[in-house]
Amino acid sequence: MKETRFIAQNKEKWQEAETLLDSHVKEPEKLSNLFIQVVDDLSYSRTYYPNRSVRVYLNKIARQYFAIIYSYKKEKHNQFKLFWLEELPQIILYSKRELLISLLVFLLSLAIGIFSSYKDPQFVSTILGDSYVSMTDKNIESGDPMAVYKQSQQIDMFLGITFNNLMVAFRTYVLGIFMGIGTLASLLHNGIMVGSFQYYFVARGLFIESALSIWLHGTLEISSIILAGGAGLTLASGLIFPGTYSRLQSLQLSGIRSLKLMLGIAPVFVLAAIIESFLTRYTDAPAFLKLLLIILSFSFIIGYFVIYPWLKSRSGFKFPLKETKLQSRSNELVNFTQIKTNADILKDTFQFYSRHSTKILPWIFVITTGVSTASFLIGDEQASAFIESEWLNSLFSDMLFALSTPSPPFILINSLGISIILYRVMNLIDAESKKSVFSIDTKSYLQLLISVAVIFTAIYLSALGIFIMVCCFGILLFIGFAQLTEACSLVYGISHGWKLFNQNKNQGIALQFIIILLSCSFLLVLSAPLLYMHMNILQWNFSATDLWSKKIIHFLEIFIKVFSFYLILPIISASISYLYFSQAEVSSAKTLKESIAKMGMRSSKNNRR
Repeated sequence: MKETRFIAQNKEKWQEAETLLDSHVKEPEKLSNLFIQVVDDLSYSRTYYPNRSVRVYLNKIARQYFAIIYSYKKEKHNQFKLFWLEELPQIILYSKRELLISLLVFLLSLAIGIFSSYKDPQFVSTILGDSYVSMTDKNIESGDPMAVYKQSQQIDMFLGITFNNLMVAFRTYVLGIFMGIGTLASLLHNGIMVGSFQYYFVARGLFIESALSIWLHGTLEISSIILAGGAGLTLASGLIFPGTYSRLQSLQLSGIRSLKLMLGIAPVFVLAAIIESFLTRYTDAPAFLKLLLIILSFSFIIGYFVIYPWLKSRSGFKFPLKETKLQSRSNELVNFTQIKTNADILKDTFQFYSRHSTKILPWIFVITTGVSTASFLIGDEQASAFIESEWLNSLFSDMLFALSTPSPPFILINSLGISIILYRVMNLIDAESKKSVFSIDTKSYLQLLISVAVIFTAIYLSALGIFIMVCCFGILLFIGFAQLTEACSLVYGISHGWKLFNQNKNQGIALQFIIILLSCSFLLVLSAPLLYMHMNILQWNFSATDLWSKKIIHFLEIFIKVFSFYLILPIISASISYLYFSQAEVSSAKTLKESIAKMGMRSSKNNRR
């Protein structure tokens, strides 16, 4: 082939390659495909035009592409670092208006709490409760006003405080779905409570002693609540100000951004819990040490969440924030051969749920009805006692009730329901792929049922089982998908699935935490307004002494909690499934090899010409 004809045939492709090099946003898949084509053309030019300028030109482009791809390879191992140094500061800047509103609302509510306590001495008891005020009065009389921080063992206190703080933050965040009103109400409640609590000690002449103990951990804890309020308002902004997007699309974008902000806040809560559990209890520690730690905590919050993003905005970010691209058509099928980021996986997951909601929700409703009825009939007394326990009022206990109950029959019932829903989701994914990716038959379903039953038996037997399930459910489901896809033995399936997951474990772990946040957020929305609303309505219309009305209330509680958990199962299973396909492509590079083979065939045809 003549050189002029060779250039004419490929110049548009080369121009596209140069355009991508100059672009700030470089799509990895497109980058890889163009690199293969450029290298293919470079090889051809070295053979037939070794001393021509076209070879030098292609060699220059190929070198630039190699440098970029190599930098992406290095970046892959620094995702954790990039999130904290690049991505999160940009999200903070983007949400600075919402964060400022959150701060102002909290300060206003703090002032309301102080002023109300000053005008009405009984206001503190109304906010904090008579029992807490009475206990603290006794501690003051005994000469140890901060004794409340010494009553529990350090480890138990740490776990309890961490969980409670995270739930407060998630509740503040997720209530933003109600146009931000829920988030503002939560900030108002927490601010008034903090103001009343602090003034309670001021009125008794204990300002310095109480402030040094309370704000030792409160600096990080309260700052995190304010940041969570900003995340909730960021979530709400997607609904209130959709811009050129539909409200659903805008909510999707603001939801992803606000979830990342919540991920950045979570470690601060853990650090606050560590200080409160292990350091605040030492009330006799020198005042200057307490003050120093408070100053360091305040400096960290201001430095990282205010000053650092501002400085980075002036100097410029190395990696500009990459927004999630929304597809114009919601019914567009998923590309199962594409290597995906977590944002792409979540986008595909929600679109999958949207496309197949009419095929999934009836199954969930029917299965929930069956599971709730069986649970009600088999273990009425045990489940009633379980539901009426005080600790069930928390979100985590609602999740646990959906997973397991106090007697073994419930494990089988819930395992049966969960395995059917997972099986249904896998069937839909298998149909979308247009090829049999899962080995779906009676044997595979029984295997799935047994695996789910084993997991929930571990939950039932110990708290360690609960911890393992929460932390490792994504890995276990990923391994299950690997085994069903390969239609292999259990031992090989576990080995193969773990190998795939481990090749990019950072992405898998991050996706699992995002799913946990989504699940907790969704369950908070249901457990806050829906559950209490229906309970109050029933209690207004039925006598508390009627046995049959108690049973109706009991059954509805079972139904709502099981139904709310089952609703998030398709999100969990679909997202982990898409992660599996992405990791499988990274491992085997099947599509990439097919593209290279096609390039080789095209090159052979050109040579023959």
